[in-house]
Amino acid sequence: MSGTKASGDDGDILPNRVWIWMPVAYIAGLLLMNLLSIPFAPDGMPDECPENSGNCEHRQIMIDVSDEELHKAMEEWVDTRGFTATFSEGHIVDRTLFMQFPDDVTYENKCGWVEVHSESRIGGSDFGLNSDRLDDLEAFLDSYEFETTCQ
Repeated sequence: MSGTKASGDDGDILPNRVWIWMPVAYIAGLLLMNLLSIPFAPDGMPDECPENSGNCEHRQIMIDVSDEELHKAMEEWVDTRGFTATFSEGHIVDRTLFMQFPDDVTYENKCGWVEVHSESRIGGSDFGLNSDRLDDLEAFLDSYEFETTCQ
């Protein structure tokens, strides 16, 4: 049996240890990506998507609701997104499930409609994710039973 190694020889241990470091590299990559993306967070509601943008969606959702109830509904929508989203009034950071790429969702109540904007912080294309996200948000708001209107 010359030329073959029995299981457990020193030569078999090194490849197995590489797998131990893969979760560490994944977590370190996520932390680095999220830290580096902080400067790209929006300061407010953008007027529209940049020209020829493949990672942005901007639309108006026709609902008449008070600011307080809109914020409550948006926070409830964030709760349906699982652990991947964080909420503050007017701004939501929603992350993709596996890679945790941060996408910004901003919204503003215009008394009669809500203007929403979803844009990826990183990359040139979102593969339709921002449009799908706003479709989900619009369906959620359409089914939400609002009790107040904008004053």
